[in-house]
Amino acid sequence: MRILSFDTSMTQPGVAIIEVKRGKPSIVDMSYITTDSKTQTHGLRADLIESWATLFIAKHAKKGFDYVTREDFQGQSSAQNYPVMAAWSGCERAVEKFGFKFDKFTYTLKDGKKKTSLGIGQSQVKLLVVGNGKADKSEVAQAVRDWTGYDGEFEVDDLSDAAGIGLAYLINEGVITK
Repeated sequence: MRILSFDTSMTQPGVAIIEVKRGKPSIVDMSYITTDSKTQTHGLRADLIESWATLFIAKHAKKGFDYVTREDFQGQSSAQNYPVMAAWSGCERAVEKFGFKFDKFTYTLKDGKKKTSLGIGQSQVKLLVVGNGKADKSEVAQAVRDWTGYDGEFEVDDLSDAAGIGLAYLINEGVITK
């Protein structure tokens, strides 16, 4: 079982591949790219993200993915939404070039009703992976290490966040349990 998961932003998106063997998740590979809002237009940054994602997926597409997921995002203004949605679009185009698509995230509300979204909300990731919906970045990174056995440092938070998103999806789907 393999999952490709994105922590998508316009400034510094991250991606991780997690493989599960005999119920134990491990990190196969991770990557990120940094764009520059001061010297690069939104269009160029979205293209750079698409190119980065395309190259990363090309490196791993042969083995396939059982799930492809991302963090959900709901900004409060077009100034917040536009950059993230442009980055989402770049990642989506990269994923679709290889015949994959993003899986929707379905979860159960407190009242028992099911809800489906385009990705996993940040607090949901923290709740599933860390056990605390308000966990900070260092707690997410440590939980990712605990779940996967990864013993390295995360060069940027976006790498542990991308891995956390993949783990949250796997936990929610019942693929892995503590």
